[in-house]
Amino acid sequence: QGFCWRAIVGASWPTVPSCNMCSFRRSVSAMCLAMALLAVSCAGDVTECRRNGMDTSTCAAVPLSEAPAMLQRRSTVQHVALGADGCCKPFSKWPHVDGNVTCDDCTALVLAKPYGNRCDRYCESFGHVCVLAAEDFHQDCRVKHMVACDEPIDGTSDILCKCRLPDAKHCEPSPPVKPSTPPPTHPPHTGKRIQVRGRQVLVDGKPIHLKGVAWNPIPRGGRHPQNLDFASVVARDAELLARAGVNIVRTYEPITDLVVLDKLWEHKIWVMNGLYNWGGASVDSVIGKVNSVKHHPALLMWSIGNEWNFNGLYVGMAYWDAVARLREVAKKVKSLDQEHPVACIYGEIGGIHDVAEHMPEVDVWGINAYRGISFGGLFDDYKGLMTKPLFLGEYGADAYNALAGSEDQESQAKATKALTEEIVKQSSITGGVCIGGFVFEFNDEWWKDGDGDASRHDIGGDAPGGGPYPDATFNEEWWG
Repeated sequence: QGFCWRAIVGASWPTVPSCNMCSFRRSVSAMCLAMALLAVSCAGDVTECRRNGMDTSTCAAVPLSEAPAMLQRRSTVQHVALGADGCCKPFSKWPHVDGNVTCDDCTALVLAKPYGNRCDRYCESFGHVCVLAAEDFHQDCRVKHMVACDEPIDGTSDILCKCRLPDAKHCEPSPPVKPSTPPPTHPPHTGKRIQVRGRQVLVDGKPIHLKGVAWNPIPRGGRHPQNLDFASVVARDAELLARAGVNIVRTYEPITDLVVLDKLWEHKIWVMNGLYNWGGASVDSVIGKVNSVKHHPALLMWSIGNEWNFNGLYVGMAYWDAVARLREVAKKVKSLDQEHPVACIYGEIGGIHDVAEHMPEVDVWGINAYRGISFGGLFDDYKGLMTKPLFLGEYGADAYNALAGSEDQESQAKATKALTEEIVKQSSITGGVCIGGFVFEFNDEWWKDGDGDASRHDIGGDAPGGGPYPDATFNEEWWG
């Protein structure tokens, strides 16, 4: 055995204590390699000797980390020889191992994207269960920080996954790998990537502030929703949105095209996916939409209703009938997807408390509010009524000034800036009640003037007695 050890690791390397009596029934050539590998395993943990049928009388409890560095990364050959103690399949059977990087104790660096950046899905793909998930430092076995097995690890192309066979009862759980640097400090979490806690929405344990824009791209001459076209403009729009500092878009129809979501996420843009706004659709109409994209990392939450208390879900539905419908939709969504919050978007604030009591399934509330160049007492009013997170589902000003009879981008910019600053001052990250908001909107929509032409930029507007700065008039085709 001593001869084998010196032959493999070299006489100049530190001596690693090993077991005196190895009984390994293999050919002589295999025996030499196996002895050395078993010796290293034995040096790391006395229990390894017992598992390999070796005498433990002279096993030294030397951590494996003190053995030669090259042996901390176990090769496929080693696991074939050892049988991985029956805890997992040999690495040659593991799919998508990145750069053949394998580590101790059934752990490997694997490609993240095919599995939604989650180790539980990776391990399940070849009949294993996840024991540990972590982000690596730089394509090696060093741990940057650990997460729950069912949490996605975003912003990386590979992840460290420790997988065990589900029937490997004899495999004692190994202690967690000690991170090379402390993990990020944040409140303890339940394993969900996105959570609602108090007045905040947390992503990986950290509160998020939404710097959002409503996005409903319809080409000139088209109408909503039949001509809605995310795919043709996402490459251009995502770049512009990212340059503007936007971190989330809100839609009025759900994005179900994974290519569109991929492009948005490439620019680190989240999606609040508008799932159910039209009351003419059945509750079950959401099933396919939810299931098609619920695992995509760009999805932050679902939204249902859009100032439905004003429009009756766009079919004139009675108020409490709309409440009942939306509650059924929220229940359905939660039965399909427990990983993402459900938001409901209300028009202004009057009556919101009574509605919220009848819709406990709603996790987050949005308010569309147009009060000129300030929100006034909206935030204080909400704080006195509600305890769940708040965001502005729509806010801003259009670019046509009915008082001047001309385009007025300066006033639009002035109002949008002032309102955004109020939202930031009320951010729940700094103790306020608001998680952010969505400027209305990214694109002009030339189809909105009912008396106009969808191919022409019309100036028809509505002045209901309150509205955007400076003219209190909703010039519907000029919000982009």
